[in-house]
Order: sequence, then structure tokens, then C-alpha cells
Amino acid sequence: MKDQKKAKWVLGTSGVVLSALLLTQMNDGSQSETNNNQLTAAQEKQMSKKERELVKLDWTNFEIESVEKKPVHSDRKTRRS
Repeated sequence: MKDQKKAKWVLGTSGVVLSALLLTQMNDGSQSETNNNQLTAAQEKQMSKKERELVKLDWTNFEIESVEKKPVHSDRKTRRS
């Protein structure tokens, strides 16, 4: 095989492997719900009442709010300004 063909094969197979790894890491909503609901009795004994209440809540649409950052003003000027 020529070097260019080998390079194409290597890039193609690595792309397929990377895609497969990414797809296996993604979770469905149904899978995450079943994993959260499967607490053992020992885990429940160690949890406080507040922790039990928090576990029972629906966390599927949980988003962390981002803090607005102020733009940084620079004293440097571009060639056009």
C-alpha cells in the first residue's frame, strides 16, 4: 500500500473508534434514572434525611447558571483603530 492510502486507513479507523467510544459514553435519560433509583439499603442507612429528599428529586433538567463575566478592556489598539 502507498503511504497516502495507509494514512487514510489509519485516520478512518481512528475516527470510527473515537466515534464508538463517544457513543458508548453517552447515557440515555432512562438509563440515568434507573441508575439513580438503584440505591442499596446500606447506602440509604448512611444518608441523612436531607440527602434522601435530594435523591428523590428530579435532576434531569438541572443546569448550572453561569456567572456573567465583565469584558476585559485593554489599552492596546489594533492597526485599524
